[in-house]
Amino acid sequence: MPVIEKNGLKLWDVCFEKEGAMWYLRILVDKDGGIDSDECEDISRPINEIIDKQDFIKSIDILEVGSPGLTKKLRKPEHFKACTGEPIRITKRDGKGKEFSIYGKLAAYDEEKNVITLEDENGKTDITVSDCVKINSDL
Repeated sequence: MPVIEKNGLKLWDVCFEKEGAMWYLRILVDKDGGIDSDECEDISRPINEIIDKQDFIKSIDILEVGSPGLTKKLRKPEHFKACTGEPIRITKRDGKGKEFSIYGKLAAYDEEKNVITLEDENGKTDITVSDCVKINSDL
């Protein structure tokens, strides 16, 4: 999206989600070193103007432009590639449906197999992304 790139930012993710009776369009942007609220505000108005001109988007109640945060949600190949070498937290479910977390460094991502390689003190483990409840960057 040129409006984002023009401001030295990169698009991290776009989510269209229903919360209660409201539909939220969340546009998450980032840059090396993170972004601040002023940068989000600078691009929010131009993005809103672009969206208002689109006839096919009628059910957006709230537009949010923000940062993916310190613990970014990783769900796309470009997310995994961007965070290779960084600490991550993987949330999975055990056989009884109880959630548990695994921590380590994202050592690699195989896009063809949709598998991440997690490295921790015990070595490396391959984990299929679809077997995870969520994957986040970690502090």
